[in-house]
Amino acid sequence: MPAAMERCVVDDEVVVPQAGGFYGGWVTSRVVGPFKGEPGTWGW
Repeated sequence: MPAAMERCVVDDEVVVPQAGGFYGGWVTSRVVGPFKGEPGTWGW
């Protein structure tokens, strides 16, 4: 879970934690959303 870490890096790119407090995904510029956890995604 990158949100629990000070910094996470994949191939020299700092990752962004997936939105919300439930999911532990890693988002980089190579990953395209929408992502669960963002506003309006409840109930997918």
